[in-house]
Amino acid sequence: MASNLWAYFKERFPVINMALFAILFLTVHAVATYFSAAAEPPVFGWKEVLGMVATISFFFRLRVFDEIKDYDLDAINHPQRVLQSGRVTIRQLVVLALAGVALELIWAWLMGVPTFVCWALAIGYSLLMRYEFFVSDYLKKRLVLYAITHMLIMPLVILWIWSAYVPDYGLSTTFFMLAMLSLLGGFSFEIARKIHAQEAERELVDSYSKSMGFGLAIITVLVILLLGVAVQSYLLWLLQARLWPFVLLGLLYLLTLGLYLFSLRRPQEKTLKLAEVFVSLFMLVSYLSIIVEVHF
Repeated sequence: MASNLWAYFKERFPVINMALFAILFLTVHAVATYFSAAAEPPVFGWKEVLGMVATISFFFRLRVFDEIKDYDLDAINHPQRVLQSGRVTIRQLVVLALAGVALELIWAWLMGVPTFVCWALAIGYSLLMRYEFFVSDYLKKRLVLYAITHMLIMPLVILWIWSAYVPDYGLSTTFFMLAMLSLLGGFSFEIARKIHAQEAERELVDSYSKSMGFGLAIITVLVILLLGVAVQSYLLWLLQARLWPFVLLGLLYLLTLGLYLFSLRRPQEKTLKLAEVFVSLFMLVSYLSIIVEVHF
């Protein structure tokens, strides 16, 4: 059983994903403690480790929700997957997800009532996502709207973590910049991973290149990334950051722009996959640069 679960995690929720969600926690922790007037010099202890695990658990549960919703379709399109081939079961994944809920609840309660309330809000919204807001047929025909409604979970997760380190919720411009950065980063990656060259499109698999059109999907990613550059630059300015993160983010954007412009002229799946990697790198560098500027 353990080997099959590990195979599932490698396939559908790999360590690199877990690391990204841990980095998300560390980013919010860094900014919240930097700007909170009531905060002493940042302390990193067992509660923060528990918070990272709780954050990873939250996103794992979202993955389990997707597995439940998409099981029948994935059985047709991806019968070789660990779950669809029967090596693990939905029941086993649900048990793990419920164990994660208990861990999240403990951390939220330890961090205070505001954190518990914000966690409950995020949990509630994620349950609406699980049932696709009770308008599943309507949303599935509108892929962009579907993505927007599901990406709104990101600011709620940011709020949950933020409330643990800023007294009385303490919403501020900095919080909204962090929330916007997470929303733009998640949305750009969501679109980028579902843009395909014509020969790679599959009849039963949704993509933004089909629903929006190939060119418009690429332009949308580039515009969202540019907005992300603007938000990240303002946040780094608030942190009194050095020059290097501005330069690095600018270079990443230019490289991504070049790949997508090339793809517009000569659509190739391998080029689009490389562009997807750069989009994910943009999100990772955005978070890491904040952590480095706060702590180093």
